Amino acid sequence: MEQIRSVEKFLGSAKFAVVIILIFAAYLTYGTFQESYHGVDYVNRHVYKSVSFMAVQFLMFLSIFIATLLRLPARKGLYGFYTLHAGLLLLFLGSFVTYYAGIDGTLNLPPNTPNRKIVVPLDELVIKKPQEGKELIYPLPYVHKTTQLGEKFENIRLETYLPFADEVTEWKNPDGHQMSQFAHSSSYFLSNNRMSENLTFSLNEASDFNTSTQLGPLGVHYLPKGLTECFNKKDEFILWDVQTQKCAENPKIDIKRTENAELILVKTKYLNLAFLPKMTPLPIFVTNDNQIRVKESSPHRLFNKKVFEESPNLFLFGQSISYFDSEEEKWVIKDFKEAKTLDLPWMGFQVSLVQHEDMKYPIKVPKYAKPIEENQNKLAGAVRALQVTIEDASGDKTLWIKKDKPIEVTLSGEKYTFDMRNHLIELPYEITLNRFNMDNDPGTNNPASYESFVSLFDDGKSSKHHIFMNNPLKYRGMTFYQSSYYQNEPNGPYSSVLSVNYDPGRWIKYLGSVLLVLGSLWHFVIRK
Repeated sequence: MEQIRSVEKFLGSAKFAVVIILIFAAYLTYGTFQESYHGVDYVNRHVYKSVSFMAVQFLMFLSIFIATLLRLPARKGLYGFYTLHAGLLLLFLGSFVTYYAGIDGTLNLPPNTPNRKIVVPLDELVIKKPQEGKELIYPLPYVHKTTQLGEKFENIRLETYLPFADEVTEWKNPDGHQMSQFAHSSSYFLSNNRMSENLTFSLNEASDFNTSTQLGPLGVHYLPKGLTECFNKKDEFILWDVQTQKCAENPKIDIKRTENAELILVKTKYLNLAFLPKMTPLPIFVTNDNQIRVKESSPHRLFNKKVFEESPNLFLFGQSISYFDSEEEKWVIKDFKEAKTLDLPWMGFQVSLVQHEDMKYPIKVPKYAKPIEENQNKLAGAVRALQVTIEDASGDKTLWIKKDKPIEVTLSGEKYTFDMRNHLIELPYEITLNRFNMDNDPGTNNPASYESFVSLFDDGKSSKHHIFMNNPLKYRGMTFYQSSYYQNEPNGPYSSVLSVNYDPGRWIKYLGSVLLVLGSLWHFVIRK
């Protein structure tokens, strides 16, 4: 009993309170410093909502509570003290209620599209088996560093969760069903005096990399190496077979132009094909009811070189390149076997072959990276990923699920869909954006203010509201603030983003603040 009493006196002592306050202040200082460099999300996970910081706050609450109990029964000279401490305890209680039951998220409102789903910044994994009609939602931990989950659901194992990561390129050996003599991959370095760019391309379907990109006015295209010699011919059109990766020898071309289309008739020793190159590179045919259809299963493609002579275009074939030289008015082919770095005719550009693989293909693998933010733009740690293993009789398959990038996998005839997303909370009513207005600063495109005109539909009734800075919409305990906006397409309509806040502990905190002020006045001013 004496030991318990000693512990109570220690926890309720002024010395212990001072130590806890200093630790609390150190956490806040550290969090402020980290937030300026690593961002709000990282600091919330690492500091403000960490178990250790919650423990410090609990010890502070416990110290205040025990200090109050030690001064009971009540004495007239300590009424201000009791009021002051009651206010502090209510502040802690209100904060706990808000943390446990509150909502802090966003509501995205595309134009004229009703929405009732609040996006909360808590990650969750959704696993679906469409054939069985099963769906599993697994909340992911709110952590700031690499975490091994070790969870298993039937034949699915959740392995490593990366709350912050960057994608690095790894070259992988193909499985048996991924092997192809034409699916080569390459990495290049493109540069001039003002800029440089690392470019990686792959023809392997299992790769995460594409076969083309656009760098300002320069188009870069990656093609099978078998097509190199096709660009050395003077023919305007190239007819090639994607199965053999060879182009047809001296095809006869007949062009029939109309007001609406350009029909290309191609005749070879074995084939008669028709193309509408402005519609598709695949051959077309006419049905019995005079409908134009595309031969989706055809291996043949028609390529018009003239289209790529009007603007800068670089074609990469693995270990060789081709481009149209507008000064000499001819197509040029160069080989990396002749030089490690090849000159290009545009703005002093040069291209170097960094790596070429006939069988291996590149994939993007997430690696943990502490986030770095500048002007709310993430310079590092922008990727969130989860490693999942599916156990199968033919062999386990491991894959990375990245946030907001659902993937579908088929193993042994069974389909799996994985989607990492934010947690969603559904409102009992809908909100629709009718109109979004934005005013810019004079002479600039910088937004000076923006506002949303919305309609709220609840239980068959509709009401209109105007939301702008310092004028939120309050409804059923929820507060909707004008937060941001975005544009889905260039020159398209704007969508509005509302911050949504539900604070059930607000009135407890208000009462605590009032008691804190009254208690301070009573104890330190009126009593003296």
